[in-house]
Amino acid sequence: MPPLISVQEVSRVFHGGAKFVNALDRVSFEISDGSFVSLVGPSGCGKSTLLKIIAGLLPASSGSVSVSAKPVDGPLENVGMVFQSPVLLKWRSVLGNILLPVEFAKLGVGDHMERAWSLLQLVGLKGFEEMYPHQLSGGMQQRVSLCRALVTDPQLLLMDEPFGALDAMTRDELDLELLKLWQEKKKTVLFVTHSIQEAVFLSDRVFVMSPRPGRLLENLAIDLPRPRTMEMMSSAQFGEHTLKIRALLASAASKPDASAGSTM
Repeated sequence: MPPLISVQEVSRVFHGGAKFVNALDRVSFEISDGSFVSLVGPSGCGKSTLLKIIAGLLPASSGSVSVSAKPVDGPLENVGMVFQSPVLLKWRSVLGNILLPVEFAKLGVGDHMERAWSLLQLVGLKGFEEMYPHQLSGGMQQRVSLCRALVTDPQLLLMDEPFGALDAMTRDELDLELLKLWQEKKKTVLFVTHSIQEAVFLSDRVFVMSPRPGRLLENLAIDLPRPRTMEMMSSAQFGEHTLKIRALLASAASKPDASAGSTM
């Protein structure tokens, strides 16, 4: 079966007057349908840039990206995105925010109402549908954001540090909620995080990236059994994975690359 996502030799250069910054350098990988993959790496290594290129929101300077064997040359339609900030409209209710992508795509709201209710129940927000964002905690707002990303039943879910601003306990709860949703809905997830533990806990594979310019250092298989539980974080196997990723990142950080930025 061909991969759902194929990234081949993707580079991205940002230009600013007489200077330029190499954000990504010849990144290549493939992601199979239905898998959960995390991207980890230091700040500024191009993780978010890569996510935007895959979504078709930003062009690559060179290389190619395809989704479902079709070249990405503009914004993808069959994709849900979740960001670090929930970005909810304060004047719309929980249900109104969830249904926003349906309205933007000019789809039938009535046809998606049952799915919206189902998602609310799955993330534990049944009974909060008429509340407004200011009445919700940060974790509840991110649950709404997750429902909004899934309401049109996208094939692919792209998540850019969605739980990074939350406290540790809420983050753990939402990691478990996300895994429950993933197992229930069988989506392909590409998840950007700074947390090595979070990446190992959630993923089938972890892509480890170097400091800028971002390169793929390692494509690491996570062979922990599913379903995952918080107790697994104290296992020797979990510790081995996290230590390996830390060692890769530490080694890369000690070798600064002169091509990270330059003057033309």
